[in-house]
Amino acid sequence: MKETEKKRTSYFSPLAARILTAAIGFGFLLCFLITYMGYRHFSKVFRDEYNKMTSQFAYIAVSYLDGKTVLEYEQSHLKDERYRQLKDKFTELLNIANLESISLTVPDTVTWETQKYIIHVMSQKAAGTQMEYELGWSQSLVQKKKDSIVNIKRLMHLGRLYHEYEFNKTENGLTGRVISAIPVRDEFNNVIAMLSVTKSIDEVLVLQEVYWRRVCLVALIVAAGFFILYGISLWSMVIHPIRTITSETDYFAKNGELSGVLKKIRNKDEIGSLAKSVQKMSNDIHSYITELTSVTREKERITTELNVATKIQSDMLPTAYPAFPERGDFDLFAKMSPAKEVGGDLYDYMMIDDDHLMLVQGDVSGKGVPAALFMVIAKTLIDSHTEQEMSVTEIFNTTNNELCKGNDSGLFVTCWLGILTLSTGELSYVNAGHPYPLLCREGRFVYLKDKTNLVLGAMEDISYTEHKIKLEKGDRLFIYTDGVTEATSDENELFGEERLLEAINQTLNMDAPETIEFVRSQIDRFVNGADQFDDITMLEFIRK
Repeated sequence: MKETEKKRTSYFSPLAARILTAAIGFGFLLCFLITYMGYRHFSKVFRDEYNKMTSQFAYIAVSYLDGKTVLEYEQSHLKDERYRQLKDKFTELLNIANLESISLTVPDTVTWETQKYIIHVMSQKAAGTQMEYELGWSQSLVQKKKDSIVNIKRLMHLGRLYHEYEFNKTENGLTGRVISAIPVRDEFNNVIAMLSVTKSIDEVLVLQEVYWRRVCLVALIVAAGFFILYGISLWSMVIHPIRTITSETDYFAKNGELSGVLKKIRNKDEIGSLAKSVQKMSNDIHSYITELTSVTREKERITTELNVATKIQSDMLPTAYPAFPERGDFDLFAKMSPAKEVGGDLYDYMMIDDDHLMLVQGDVSGKGVPAALFMVIAKTLIDSHTEQEMSVTEIFNTTNNELCKGNDSGLFVTCWLGILTLSTGELSYVNAGHPYPLLCREGRFVYLKDKTNLVLGAMEDISYTEHKIKLEKGDRLFIYTDGVTEATSDENELFGEERLLEAINQTLNMDAPETIEFVRSQIDRFVNGADQFDDITMLEFIRK
């Protein structure tokens, strides 16, 4: 009995107790510090990545805008087709990027008390808890935090983008979102509005909570191991792996990739799982950033090239009105609306001499860039032959043979060409598979249904038939492509010739531009926002 008590006394000494107490305290403190550092770095990596991600999405949205358009909508509050298309693009980006909302606003830079919404789109999830603001809605800024007002002022005055985080406690736990705002500039590089995107960070908060719980669990295991194995086991099994993970997250935050040392961690416990999770996170984020950068770069390149192509094509087609200001004996206007960035429809008109006017309109098979290039070739050939004072049949015969040469892609052009003698009103024309024009005579439009010939570019050595009519003063000629009659509604119904005839007969008192705009409005109302897959081109001529 005395011997047992002696052994117990020698085993448990005050010094051992002090060392054990100090070791326990130091162990808990060390575990807590390592856990906290890892958590901070872990959170910082996600915040940095979400800041970059949301900024990139914001810049993509801004690429859809131009300053002139923003100012027009701010002043007019008019939701036209271009506005709806822009809103559809925002919605598409919102869905692809899994955002909560995208908003384009113009803050009141005088009082800083309100901001006006131009465009505001929301996800279905966000719509359940927030309100979607319409064009022109004025929202008060008085309730916003002081820091938010400061950020908005810096953005509008200095063009500085900013990121804000909002957190809310709910019955289901903590929720949050990141708001990234960037400036929208006009053509003079002045900041006129701000575009902000909002993305939920609930997943990040969940990951942080899971991360925190796991690390706390690791801390308990480390403490238990420290009691049992003391310094050596604590270092080799817990402290060193955690320090490795911490340093790797720090390395990843600075360099965007891991150094590879996590592969040396072969622990089969939570630390090993954490190391694998960090590796997977690094690989996933790196792959995502690389892919997003590549896609964004490629999209910017394609967008730039298409913008140039659109500008070139637009410059090739006459758009000025009046087309010939010095001529008061006729009214003439034409307009093309491509289904894509560049279209395959063509039109042109030129004064061959003081008494002869050439009118032409065509529609290339296919869409996009190939059709646009073929359209340029066809228009150039027709214009060139017209300037050589050929007849309408000679122009089509020659153009057709030239288009057939080397046409391995099998493209062709439906085309209508007319040459009008202004002094007499005699119109010589030829039709290569183009829709029948509409002629207004004695106050009523009718289809000019003469025999048509084969399309241009389909077969060499085709003879084209010339037709002649006389246009009296007050007569009107309306030429269009099949994109008009084949415009399709959301119920998959075609606009058709009857609706076109009904619409054009309502324009007898309108000038040429008003006629085309009225017909286009009737088409837009009919299709009800449905996407169109063919170019829409119209030309109106009125002999006075």
